[in-house]
Amino acid sequence: MLRFSVRMKLGACVFALGLGLGTISASAQTDSGPSQSAMTNLIHLLVKNKVITQESANALIKEAEQEAAQARAAKTATPAAPVPIPTARPEPPPPEPGVVRVPYVPQIVRNQIRDEVKAEVLKEAKAENWAQPNIFPDWVRRFNWYGDFRGRDEFDLYGKNNIGSDGVDGFINYAAFNANGPTNVNPNTILNTIPFLNTTVNRYNLASLRARFGFIANVADGVEVGVRLGTGNDSSPVSTTQLLGGGLDKKDIWLDQGFIQLTPFSDDVITFGRMPDPFFHTDLVYDENLNFDGLTLAATGGELPWVDNTSTFATLGIFPVGYINTNFPTNSPVKAGDRTEFLVGAQLGTDWREHNHDWKFGVALYRYFNAQGALSAPCPIYLGAQQCSTDDTVPPFMQKGNTLFLIRSIIPDPQFPTTYAQPQFAGLMFNYDELDATTSFDLKIPRNYDLIFTADYVRNIGFDGGDAYRYAAFGVYPVTNFNPITRTLESGPNAFNGSVQFGDAEIHHRWEWNIIGGYKYIQPDAVLDAFNDHDFHMGGTNAKGYYLKASLGIFDNTWLSARWFSADEVYGPPLAIDVMQLDLNARF
Repeated sequence: MLRFSVRMKLGACVFALGLGLGTISASAQTDSGPSQSAMTNLIHLLVKNKVITQESANALIKEAEQEAAQARAAKTATPAAPVPIPTARPEPPPPEPGVVRVPYVPQIVRNQIRDEVKAEVLKEAKAENWAQPNIFPDWVRRFNWYGDFRGRDEFDLYGKNNIGSDGVDGFINYAAFNANGPTNVNPNTILNTIPFLNTTVNRYNLASLRARFGFIANVADGVEVGVRLGTGNDSSPVSTTQLLGGGLDKKDIWLDQGFIQLTPFSDDVITFGRMPDPFFHTDLVYDENLNFDGLTLAATGGELPWVDNTSTFATLGIFPVGYINTNFPTNSPVKAGDRTEFLVGAQLGTDWREHNHDWKFGVALYRYFNAQGALSAPCPIYLGAQQCSTDDTVPPFMQKGNTLFLIRSIIPDPQFPTTYAQPQFAGLMFNYDELDATTSFDLKIPRNYDLIFTADYVRNIGFDGGDAYRYAAFGVYPVTNFNPITRTLESGPNAFNGSVQFGDAEIHHRWEWNIIGGYKYIQPDAVLDAFNDHDFHMGGTNAKGYYLKASLGIFDNTWLSARWFSADEVYGPPLAIDVMQLDLNARF
């Protein structure tokens, strides 16, 4: 205040001096002598040069001394600063739904957010290669690589009262019977040539692995090509498990998938080749490892008019299962007509998704053409015939459980009526038109867990019990699922599977987990035994029992799992099989 007041009052004086009213000498003094105050000396100088009167000068000096005294008093008192009274601010409008208003973010939190965002951006840039977009050629960026590994220790445990425990009767392995056949069935000359399944002796610590590696290549917009390689003991369609050991020999690699996929419209997909399973079902019908050869058309639709948040789906597929040999019969100039075994599958379904549940339902028909076996024309094996007329009806692959019969009508050798060779193949007694209904209800519960109920029911609508006797006039009856004494069929066309899962739907991170419990019941001719689950009852049909599974993530995309299957036969002699599997899994 002092400086401001004096400067204002002297401003006019300085301005007047600047207009040439007089020149102030630095050595000029008043009559009273020089003062130690620069301001007082300046005022005296102005009086001496007659810029102001002495009376005005005395008034200025007096006012300046008073303001200086007030300033010194204020400085020594140092009173407490008054507390400002906050003014009321109007309340801001309430935030919109989903918006969180933060009135103040500390600097440490802002630094943390900055570092996390920076790390996330760098990670995404590295993963998607957009930080350095030209570091790889364009064709490399079109490939999406993936794979998985599973190491397993398995225990196969058999019931003490199983068929074969008496050392006389046994369970014929008809899969090997055909694969290594034709097999001589003349009881007088078989000489231990019939292959039998192990039904009595436990097997422990069967170490195995499964390794699969593949890619999806984006050829162009709407065009993708997929290829995957996999391990496997053999060409089995339901297993890529490779047993370790074998003298430390190298292991085989098979083409597990190879397909092209076209998307002409956003909701329609056409796939051709060896492709992943395109249908919605459980392993009651098809094993989880099964891939399909052929052509599929898949489409997804809009919402159902009476239910919100729903989508519909439809799939149609045609799959060749087996071709007749081009030169069949080999030793004849007259070749058999064309005969292709193929599967036609069609499915319709809907998926109802809400924030707390996902309910999926589908109905499918899987119809097999030319799968049923046929009895041959009289076949003169004793004259040197190598093939019979219906050898082409032999199933290309089997597990166990379906009703079978011997398809060759072999003419007896008149010279050796009791010891002549009877090399045989086994064929399917029934048709298989499988009507399947599958549903899955995923209930989201607190702590981000899932409670999943799954049910699957299938009925072979092509099953006709009378077909078991269609060759009775020729003395030919089924050799499985049939009582030869009473000549009654022991089979059926129905199967169902129910399970409950709790925990994380899938294992992706450490400490994620889930447990599953379920029950299966499969009559012998409900489904084609070649393609369903190969672990439960060690594959095939004619089985019932329960299963338990548990999984725990130990690293990201790495988890341990334990599985227990306990199953008995539905019909026929006792065949109880328990299977325990301990797995280490990883995927990328």
